[in-house]
This record gives sequence, structure tokens and C-alpha cells, in this order.
Amino acid sequence: MIISTIQKLFLYLLSFCRISITHKLAKIIAIMLYSSKSKKYRVTYKNLRICFPKKSDKWIKENSKESLAEYLKSMLETPYVYRVSKKDINTLINKVHNKKIIEECVKEKKGIIFMTPHHGSWELSGLYVANKIKTFTMFKPLRNKILNDFVYSGRQSQGSTLVETDNSGVKKLLKALKDNFGIGILPDHTPKINQGVMADFFGIPANTSTLIYKLGKKNKVPIVYIFSERLKNSKGFDIHLGLINNSFYDLKEEQAALFLNKTIEELINKNIAQYLWSYERFRNRSGVEENIYN
Repeated sequence: MIISTIQKLFLYLLSFCRISITHKLAKIIAIMLYSSKSKKYRVTYKNLRICFPKKSDKWIKENSKESLAEYLKSMLETPYVYRVSKKDINTLINKVHNKKIIEECVKEKKGIIFMTPHHGSWELSGLYVANKIKTFTMFKPLRNKILNDFVYSGRQSQGSTLVETDNSGVKKLLKALKDNFGIGILPDHTPKINQGVMADFFGIPANTSTLIYKLGKKNKVPIVYIFSERLKNSKGFDIHLGLINNSFYDLKEEQAALFLNKTIEELINKNIAQYLWSYERFRNRSGVEENIYN
């Protein structure tokens, strides 16, 4: 009971802390928590090392530390983002690139698939698209009930509907597309072994989800990628929107997975440190003997 109360109080206080404050706090906590011996640092370092083999060790170490600080920024800023977006989400946004894409896709009346990688503030990305079109996204319950309820409520603050991460959830996503609504998909989520296809990600074989391809192929549903870039000095966010060419659906499943991975790579290269490098992206691989994270 006491722990739950403290957690609720902490989240409530964070919701009133401007991002300039939470970002400074994130940098301090990152130094305290993520030494070179911590698991998150080791995973981050290994991912950057294999994805950028030509970079110096100094560059890898610097970006590992910066990426972990960016990860903490995304965690600590989220309560504030949730609260402010309920009033006026535009106060968080500096600029939206390709702003009219969503409006143009709605006119096709096929629904929209929003491709949102673990990059920048993916929470803001979800809130932004839900502010433009009714959106359905999958949600896997968190172990911590307080945090689970908080995130669940926050993600629905702009009208988004969360669905189960199973077949029933997939059916709801298909119906949403049929009704000309939007659906949100994390394209860099690692599927269970043998549930995805192998496709290179920065030249490294990765188990890659085919959900976007399968959901959209029949009607060639428009696919919009979105990345909310955190600006320097806590000056807000720039929203990057882009449209995947419909020829994507003419590819075979493995080729389509590689195509999307290449698209994610291009987004990541806009701001490398803001990608979630602490995520074990190269897990559950088939046909590959070595385990990168051992």
C-alpha cells in the first residue's frame, strides 16, 4: 500500500515537471544507474558495436551513454507529455514534417497503418496520430499494476483504443482498418522465435515482424511512419512523417521485412542516440548460431 502510494505520487509530480527538468534529471540518473557493468549499458554497447562496425570505440561508448540518457528522458518525460497533450498537444511540438500525409491517406478510405519504432518519444508519436484519427494499438500489460494503469490511461488520453496482443487483438485491428481508422504498430518489436522472418537490420540478421505486411497487403493500406525527435535543450519535439510506397505490397514477405528495416535505419540515422539501443533486438533468431548477448 505504501509503495503504491509513493509510485502514484511520483508519477503525479512528474506530470507537472517540465521536460527541461526531467531531461536534466535523466542525465544524472543515467550516470548513477548505467555504469559500463550494467546490463542495459552492455546491451546498448553491443548493439551499437555490431550495427556501426566502422565507428571508433570512443564513438560507441559516447553514444551508448547518450542513448541510455535519452531512454531515461523518454521515461521521465512521459507523465508530463500525457498531461499536457490532454489540453493542447501542439504546445509540445516545434514542427511537423510532411504534415498533410495523414489527411491525404484518410481520403483513400482504407484506414492507415502507423509504423512507430522505438525512437525518440514513441509515446508522443502515438498521441499525435490519435489526435488526428481514431487509432487502435496493441498493448501488452505491464507487470507493475500502478505503472500499467498509468500508461494504459495515458495512451488513451487522445482517444486511442488499446487492444490485446493476440489473435483477438489482430481481428480488432483488421476491423479498424475496414472502418477507415488508424492502427499503430511497433515495427522493431522482436517476435517469438519462428514467428517472424529473418531480415537484415544494419547488416545483421534480425527476427522481424511481418504484421504490417499481413494486415495491409489485401487492400494496400497506406503505411505512415512517424518519429518524434526530441530537440536539444529540451525545446520540444519535431514530428517526422513519411509514406511508404504502395509497391511495398508487391514484394515477397522477406523482402518486405527488409524494406521496413531499411526504412527504420533511415529514421534512426536522423538521430542515432534517440533509438532504443538497450532493447535486445537480435534475440529469437533462426538459422544463426551465435548469441550476441551472451
